[in-house]
Amino acid sequence: MMMVSVIVCTYNQERTIGRALDAILSQECDADFEVIIGEDASRDNTRRVCEEYAERYPGKVRLMPKAPNKGIVDNYYGCVREAKGEYIMECGGDDEWCPGRMQLCLDVMRQHSDVVQVFTQVYYRRGNTGEILTPNNDLFPMGLLSGQDVIDGMMHQRSGQMVCYAMTRRKAMMELMEEYPEFFAGRKYFAEDKQLTTLLGTKGNFVNLPDRTYYYTIDNSSITRGDIAKHWRYTKNMMLMSHNLAKAVGYRKSLMPQYLHILFIVCRFTVWRWLSSLCGKLCQRCGKRDC
Repeated sequence: MMMVSVIVCTYNQERTIGRALDAILSQECDADFEVIIGEDASRDNTRRVCEEYAERYPGKVRLMPKAPNKGIVDNYYGCVREAKGEYIMECGGDDEWCPGRMQLCLDVMRQHSDVVQVFTQVYYRRGNTGEILTPNNDLFPMGLLSGQDVIDGMMHQRSGQMVCYAMTRRKAMMELMEEYPEFFAGRKYFAEDKQLTTLLGTKGNFVNLPDRTYYYTIDNSSITRGDIAKHWRYTKNMMLMSHNLAKAVGYRKSLMPQYLHILFIVCRFTVWRWLSSLCGKLCQRCGKRDC
């Protein structure tokens, strides 16, 4: 029986997708695992690289059929529906796993039948320089967490927990996709992870591990770090999702702390981009390049 399915969603990442796949395929694990690639109509050579891996690892790497661009939600959950594993993991096409990540998460899942998701801590890597950062991952306490603890954290924006940091029980995912189809299909929402982790809080417990097992790339090409207009669209969309998730789980407390937190982040980003643009224009006017 296939134990783990690793979903790799990728778009225009020809330079990094090979690194991501190599790190997954080199995992030493005592269970069978597969890799499912959702290449979403890239405009560069990403698909060609993915085809090479599918040919090199038949039976291990599956590339989803070529199709028009689906968007992150349909791309990711389309891969989940095709998965054969009991557990689902994810890796971004520009990210990278650390050795031992899969076995670590799998051991926890085997020990706790009531746990629906286990997540680890991460490193940040700047996409343009390769610089490694060690963020303060204080989103949740370490150890065993109740589903309500996680719902509260997600609703109060104590957490920006991403599903790529986690291993998730596929049975619970499939149940949610049937119960709340509006969150798991279409282009209404711009992210695939917030709704999953929040709604999983209705299905069981979680484990938060202190180990750092994932390199998450931060640069200016992602939807949360692009131009100012894109950033505000994403913010508005996340606030809409939070409102609808609160209704779905019967959350009665105020969402104002989350809204204020999100607005603070996007305003800080807007000011930073404005100041960067202003400094660039002033440098052009004075002709100095080394100030």
